[in-house]
Amino acid sequence: MLAVAALVSVSAAAIAFQAGDLERLEATGACPGCDLKGASLKGADLRRANLAGAKLREADLASADLSGARLREADLRRADLERAILKEADLGEANLVAADLEKADLSGADLSRADVRDADLAKADFRGARLGEANLAGADMKRTDLRDADLRGANLRRATLERADLRGADLSAADLTRTDFDRADLGGAKVAGAKLKRAKLKRADLSGADLSGADLTEAVMKLTNLSGANLEDAEGLSQGQLDGACGDADTRLPEGFSVGTCPP
Repeated sequence: MLAVAALVSVSAAAIAFQAGDLERLEATGACPGCDLKGASLKGADLRRANLAGAKLREADLASADLSGARLREADLRRADLERAILKEADLGEANLVAADLEKADLSGADLSRADVRDADLAKADFRGARLGEANLAGADMKRTDLRDADLRGANLRRATLERADLRGADLSAADLTRTDFDRADLGGAKVAGAKLKRAKLKRADLSGADLSGADLTEAVMKLTNLSGANLEDAEGLSQGQLDGACGDADTRLPEGFSVGTCPP
């Protein structure tokens, strides 16, 4: 049961939801399928709350604690979740289009097949999160922590991951077309079979990454670190791209290609 005081009251101007649903959530901590559009739950204690399938479009959940909450298939379009705590939360197949998740904690959360297009995920914590087949096209993920995250088959077309930390992440078969990885750290990441057409990898660290079978057609690889990376069977790779990058004796390239040594 949620403490009544934990839920912030809603201004009259924002009433677009069902008041009874809010009362039910307050009393029981469970309101699957509830209508809470535009509700103000800023800073609320919603740990382990069941909001599966709930309508939370444009709701204010900034700084709310939703650790372990069930939000599968919830409608969170344009919701304010800045600095919210969503550790281990279930957001599978949720609609998070244009949501604000800046600096939110989603470590260990499940966002598989979620729609997160054009969302603000800058500086969010996705360590160990499951994002398999999620749609992250156009998302702002600058300086986002995605260490050991599962992004297999995810759509990150035109997403911005400048200076993001993707060490150990699994991006196998992901669509990274025109994705911006400027200065991102992909050390030890799995990028096998991914689409990297016209991706920006300027100054990115791909040391020890697995890029076997990846499509690197017209990818920008200026000052990209490929030390120990596996690019065997990579498609669309040109010697010109490698001339702008660097590697070491452990870099694995398709036959006939070479790369200069990275400076110490």
